[in-house]
Amino acid sequence: MIVRRISIVLAIMCWSLAGAATCGWAAGEKLLVVVLDKVLWSDLLSEEVEAPALRGLAERGAVGMMCVRSGRGFGGEYATIGAGSRAASRLDAEMRGSAEGEAFEATEVVGGAAAARVYRARTGWPAGDNAIVHLGIAGLMRENAEVDYPLRLGLLGGTLRRSGVRIACVGNADRPKAIHRELVCIGMDEQGLVEMGSIGGDLVRPDPSLPYRATGSQAALLAAFRRAAAAADVVVLDLGETSRVEGDVEYMMPTAAAAARGQAIERADALLGRVLASLGGKEWAVLVLTPTVRGTQPEESFAALTPIVFSQPGASPGLLTSPSTRRPGIVVSTDIAPSILDHFGIAAPPEVVGRPMTVAPSGGEAMARVAADVSRHDALEEGRRQLFRAMPILGAVVLWIAALFLLVGERVPRALRLLVRGALLVLLSAPAAMLLVALRPLSASEVVVAVAGLSLAIALLGSLLTGGRSGHVVPALLAVALLAYDLARGQQMLYWSPFSYSPAAGARFYGIGNEYAGVLLGAAIMGGASMLWPRERSGGGERTLVALALVALAALVGVPRFGANLGMSLALAVGAAVFILYLWREEPGWPEVIGALMAAGVLVAAVVVLDFLLRGAEASHIGRWVTAARTEGWESVSAVLVRKMSMNWWLVRVSLWTDAAAAALGVLGVAVVARPPRVLAVMRERTWLAPSLIACCAGCAAAFSLNDSGIVAAALALLYAAGSLAYVSLGDVGLEG
Repeated sequence: MIVRRISIVLAIMCWSLAGAATCGWAAGEKLLVVVLDKVLWSDLLSEEVEAPALRGLAERGAVGMMCVRSGRGFGGEYATIGAGSRAASRLDAEMRGSAEGEAFEATEVVGGAAAARVYRARTGWPAGDNAIVHLGIAGLMRENAEVDYPLRLGLLGGTLRRSGVRIACVGNADRPKAIHRELVCIGMDEQGLVEMGSIGGDLVRPDPSLPYRATGSQAALLAAFRRAAAAADVVVLDLGETSRVEGDVEYMMPTAAAAARGQAIERADALLGRVLASLGGKEWAVLVLTPTVRGTQPEESFAALTPIVFSQPGASPGLLTSPSTRRPGIVVSTDIAPSILDHFGIAAPPEVVGRPMTVAPSGGEAMARVAADVSRHDALEEGRRQLFRAMPILGAVVLWIAALFLLVGERVPRALRLLVRGALLVLLSAPAAMLLVALRPLSASEVVVAVAGLSLAIALLGSLLTGGRSGHVVPALLAVALLAYDLARGQQMLYWSPFSYSPAAGARFYGIGNEYAGVLLGAAIMGGASMLWPRERSGGGERTLVALALVALAALVGVPRFGANLGMSLALAVGAAVFILYLWREEPGWPEVIGALMAAGVLVAAVVVLDFLLRGAEASHIGRWVTAARTEGWESVSAVLVRKMSMNWWLVRVSLWTDAAAAALGVLGVAVVARPPRVLAVMRERTWLAPSLIACCAGCAAAFSLNDSGIVAAALALLYAAGSLAYVSLGDVGLEG
């Protein structure tokens, strides 16, 4: 009997502990997710807008900027938050919205029938006793059925629901003749159902005095929220006003649009203030987010980064960050789902690509830091748009002219050859210049002017230091030195360079991107070759130093906490391996080449795996990739490869860098096929030039094959190879040694 009683007690204790482990949220802290859509930090911080509730939350909590653009572009932002992975949703011209917003209360009449009946007719699933049904779920599923990565719509809501966390959705962003209930995509489960809440048309009332002619009924919204808050653990609340005004901005003058937007923020803030006051002394964490970015006004330009605020009882203020970005003040929309799950002590399913947000201390200056960073990102994004188009266009034009001059030969006037050499030198200097401009905040126009001025200064310095004979070496070695230093010391230049990261685009947030990795590949090999004497005078010591430097750069790019670019690390290793072969073999055979390439792959893999074993999966996307390969098998690896190849092929067709790569290959093709006398003379004088060109091309082939934007990396590496060859070949060859 005693044993039986003890067993019962132990069973009850184990059941309680298991429940506590699954529902770590049971301590009493609930979560309010507030949707304040289509606003920017500049809108909220404007001196002309009074928003005490929002600013109070921001001052007490953690703040940041959220990247809302997935790798698939804009659209599907709400579905992305609910899935924890990139989802899409196309705009429907008739609805003036998308399938994301097609949600209804189960009892609402849609097309003459209750929404629950329409839902069953569309999906074949019963609505049960759920309060809300998403009638667009089938369309969303079809639209996202062909993605080449794991995606489960409604994953957040479904995971919470299965864990015993009750969810409610309240509010909408409806406008006259347009249904906008996208918030349901955040809280729904995999079948498009939400257990409780109120999102119906009775929450909106007409208001002819407003440009958007409708507004939320604060009394009805507040009553609906109180009902939901009394029963739910998570409430997703759409304040609605800012979304409504953006629907009519295209019909307003810019000044009227700004005034209407400010008024909408103030109305939303008033409702939020009443909602927060209704919580009383209850423990609620509040997450305010902006899922979609608003449109630009005439003469307006900004980075597509939206406000996010997380206020937790008893937590210290700071800057929001996550392992997805590793940047204080920057998070990604795919971080929202794992953060909410983590808030309740629930492990994120493997389909989730984001990471839980954390708070980085800011010394009480969080809002000031965010305001400064927002301004700098806006200026940088505008400058980036101009420079990113100018460089490949300039590169293609100058390289094709250089190829033509090599074909024509001595009939080209010396002045024209000097002009093209100068243009090539400025072009090769631009990547280093765009690193140096990152050292201080600049306006958009100042960024462009500074890049042009610094490129010209570096080009002149290179020409003066080498007497015009090897001016291409200085910008190449300067780029390598700056990149190696910055990778090892926190990547601040990479982060703020107009030629590197674009947090608004959501492509990369840390390490080295394919743009500068391509620069490093071409500059390191061509610059390393220039450091060697002619073959008959080169000693073993200097060859060994160049070889070790190339290997170290490949390893640096592969280590997750530094470069975090596995594909470009392999490309660098391939280029280094081929060049190192030529250091000790004048004509290496295929067995030696294959052996060197295998050794390069093993070296990079060893570096990455060692770092992963020491730091785990939390450090970078490489860690996540290794974890996925271990848990899901080679299917996850093949899915990544397919995605990279499809992205690369798309870029080949649309990117200006394809034109630059074609021009660089044109220069190299002229050198190989036509064999101009100037090129042959240069090859005889500079015995390491041919091996460096072969190694660079091998690395470019690897870069193109192994990266999702490989054409960009390959084009930039080829720029240094073809640009260096053209520069020295168009000079006074007989005077060069």
